[in-house]
Amino acid sequence: MDKLALLRSVRREWQCQRRDHPRRLNTALLIWAVLSAALAGVLVEQRWQLLQQRQSRQGQTDQGLLELRVNSHKITALDWGHWDPVYAYAGGADPSFPARELENSSIVEDGQGLMLVDSQQRPLLTRGSAVASGLSPELSRCLNGYLQQLAARSRAGQGDQAHGFYCAADDQSVIGAGTSIRRSSGTGPERGWLLHFSRIQRPSYNSAVNQAFSRINASLSSTPGVGGTPAPAVSELRPAAQVLTLKPAIPAWRQRWIAIEDVAPGWLGVNGLVAGAAAGTLLSLRQWRRRDLQMERAKRNQLRLLRQELPGPLLSRSELLQVIHQPDGAGEDGLSELWIAALQVKVMLFREAIRQRGEAQNQALAWLGERLQQLEHTRHLALGENNTLLQVIHPLSSEAREELSQIEHHLQELQQAMAEAMQLSVDGILTRLDSSDVTQQLADLALVLSLAESSGGIRHMPEGVADWARELRQQQSRDFDLTRSFATLQDHRYALEPVLQQQGDGWEAAYSELLFRLPQELEGSISVQELVLALERNNNIHLLDQLMLRRAIALLRESEDATQQLGVNISAVSFGSDKHIKALFAQLRSLPAAVRHRLVLEVTETALVNRPELWAQRLQQLRDFGVRIAIDDFGVGYASIAYLFQFKPDFLKLDLSYSQRLEDANVDALVNFLVGYGKLNHCGLILEGIETEEQLRYWQARGVRLFQGYLFRNLPKG
Repeated sequence: MDKLALLRSVRREWQCQRRDHPRRLNTALLIWAVLSAALAGVLVEQRWQLLQQRQSRQGQTDQGLLELRVNSHKITALDWGHWDPVYAYAGGADPSFPARELENSSIVEDGQGLMLVDSQQRPLLTRGSAVASGLSPELSRCLNGYLQQLAARSRAGQGDQAHGFYCAADDQSVIGAGTSIRRSSGTGPERGWLLHFSRIQRPSYNSAVNQAFSRINASLSSTPGVGGTPAPAVSELRPAAQVLTLKPAIPAWRQRWIAIEDVAPGWLGVNGLVAGAAAGTLLSLRQWRRRDLQMERAKRNQLRLLRQELPGPLLSRSELLQVIHQPDGAGEDGLSELWIAALQVKVMLFREAIRQRGEAQNQALAWLGERLQQLEHTRHLALGENNTLLQVIHPLSSEAREELSQIEHHLQELQQAMAEAMQLSVDGILTRLDSSDVTQQLADLALVLSLAESSGGIRHMPEGVADWARELRQQQSRDFDLTRSFATLQDHRYALEPVLQQQGDGWEAAYSELLFRLPQELEGSISVQELVLALERNNNIHLLDQLMLRRAIALLRESEDATQQLGVNISAVSFGSDKHIKALFAQLRSLPAAVRHRLVLEVTETALVNRPELWAQRLQQLRDFGVRIAIDDFGVGYASIAYLFQFKPDFLKLDLSYSQRLEDANVDALVNFLVGYGKLNHCGLILEGIETEEQLRYWQARGVRLFQGYLFRNLPKG
């Protein structure tokens, strides 16, 4: 199926769901929208907080760099401003000071500058590479303003301190510190003020440091409400309302947007996965809908084909209900006098002459329907659920004995007539219809016929099947609970029942069959047989197969005896399911050859007869893995001797019903044949259910060498 076809299928199923379940779909969409929005909000908030934390750390780092640089200018300003030669020069007593001290001084190189003014704010000296090209008007105003602030601080008694500052002047922006000019001893009047500063980028700094200070220069701001990290190191000469801050490199709104951009791909990915899962669910629903439609079409087609085969009318289930509910549909005695015979025909095995199971089913139903329509008191014949023939009759007697015997006679004739083409299992129920709820009664009939154990005949139930159907529904509920409990089972016990062959005066195990035992805490509340039956009824017996196979593999791996061999039962469900058999193959493929060669898989005879060609192929695949095959319960189903030559098992386990039939010529002949077959085809014949010494000696005398049963329970281990 191409992508376009998949999209069309999803769209059509969406439309069907909108039509059939609008409230449920709208609720699912609302839940998805709320959860998706909540997820987006949480992710964006977390990402935004992370960006803020990064920016806060960046601001603290920039603040630290700024303080380090301002402190270096403060040290220089204090050293020179409180130096006696500078004090003398500011008083006019040493005019040669600049030429002598500043000509090759490092404090005016590498992008640095020095400015001195006297006590009247008259310029005395401006030197350094920072002002080599002159002072721009903007820088000049900024420096003069700070000189006035220094004078004010001196008047306030803070002349002995240095104060950091920052001047923003485009490419001439500077960072520095200023102090008063005074004697080193601190005595005498102040003779002016000194500013030492440097350009934002200095030649001696590497590129990373210069980039950092360029970022600091761009982020320093005195605008109120900008937020960011305070920069007190360069705000000491500014009014309190104009304190500089390192504003965030990315505004808050931009951080939000970046957080959304960062989160969007992941959020879209999650929603894409949800949408993909939803599309997959819609496709599954579409497949189920198609399957239901195909089943409905198959029923209509089967009904059409059967109608062509039958001489009289064949109604559908809905048509039957309409006829029964008509005012005159029940006759003079009313609906309470109507009886219904529900007959279900199951094809157990069909021959190669028939191509499909449906074809075999139709042949049997057509043959049976034709005979039922010939009964004297037949009112209506209909095709119900699960290939059930519903025959409504109006008997002369309330017990309907004559009709019951005639129907049973026809069932026997059906099985005899079809014996060459197929093997059938036919069950039936003859019961009285109640006028209260015919639809529910037909549903109860279908449930009883599909779930109840086969009786191979017709059950006469004049009081109806409601109680039986109720018990079956309760059983279904119990089976579900048991299956759910088993699915969560973490540990269990097991038993080993050996298949023995005599060696001299003793016995040796050919292999040991691994049997499931309940955990100790479950003993008494349920039996193993009840659990197995519940799993079989729910088609979950594969869970037990997988559990026991894993246990057998673990035992073989842990065993110190390299010759130990274990047998595990594989149910018909697991063996017949493509999904389960592929899982089994994958599990075996992962095992070492030494473990696979010590494993025996026991497959029941009933698992093999329905599709023999497929089973022969799968058995060969198992043999290719080195696993040996045993056919279990041979002789209780429909398998013929021909299957032995097709399947070629390594072991053949004859059912215990044969081992207990001593002095039976037919059983003796069968065993003699199987012993001979085993010798020619290297197949070990195992007799199950050996309970007495008499049985053991009897079959040993007839050539049987492998036994299993209660008689050997007290043999010593090994």
